[in-house]
Amino acid sequence: MSELKPIITSRSLELGDHFDDIKDKIESDKKYAGLEKLCQFYDKGKRLEYCTERIYPNHSEHPARIPILFLFSNPHPDSVRRGLFLSGPHSRSFWQRLFESDHLRLPVGEINLKCWDTSTPKVLGQLMLEGKYESEFLLYFHCLWPIPTNQVADLKRLFALKSQLLWGKIDEDGQKELAEFVEHEQIKHIVVFTGEIFRLITGANKADYKGRRDLIKCAVNDFSLDGNIEKYQGRLSFCHAKARFSNNVDVYLGLDTRSKNIGKGMKKRPFTSVLDMILRRILETKRESLKGQSPFKKLSSPSPY
Repeated sequence: MSELKPIITSRSLELGDHFDDIKDKIESDKKYAGLEKLCQFYDKGKRLEYCTERIYPNHSEHPARIPILFLFSNPHPDSVRRGLFLSGPHSRSFWQRLFESDHLRLPVGEINLKCWDTSTPKVLGQLMLEGKYESEFLLYFHCLWPIPTNQVADLKRLFALKSQLLWGKIDEDGQKELAEFVEHEQIKHIVVFTGEIFRLITGANKADYKGRRDLIKCAVNDFSLDGNIEKYQGRLSFCHAKARFSNNVDVYLGLDTRSKNIGKGMKKRPFTSVLDMILRRILETKRESLKGQSPFKKLSSPSPY
């Protein structure tokens, strides 16, 4: 087996003339207490070094599986500190909803997602890196903006209000890295969970997905009653678009992670139902693309990420 890429890694950002202001803000504002514990400042070079997170499995170990990227805005400090995406007390049920999908199954007896302890993030993270779950898919996790804050608004408040040029560079670098990573890993499908990220990488009109949570929930409920897939996809056509950086990459908008537990008492939560519909559509797309395709695939070079 090839060496696995670590989930937690360090990055750096040159702050230039804004070094002192941003350093003071992080050290004095309680909103950034989590980030402060994950970063260091270097006067030489006016540089901020910080910890961030990702999950990059080795596709060469699972060549038959379809790579899918789950794209998030930026990490939460609590998750980075614990060593795994969405591992904080209020977010960890994401993993329950994920593995309630018809298309993803944990190994029997491997881990209990209802009873977390201090070892759970490490065990689950290793499982995700190794792809040791039953699925036709191989899941990647990536943040568009790697700097951890409690809220996206806090990230923008820290950088955009200090310098539009600095925030512009963070955003531009994030989008460039995303496009390069997706191309290198030959990822054709991206799932996002916020309208803002969907708009940024597809160019979609913000008005098109306004009130999407209720629209999606209604579509999911109606599909559970009539099973009409064409009707469902038609109603939620605004949740699917091509990436701006490549017409070969499909982007799907799911429910936001804050809505993951809505629907208690239902056979399946809407968050998971929407994910199932996305994965179902990806499988259908894959089957269509395989018609008439050469059985030989071009092998990629080792990943620089």
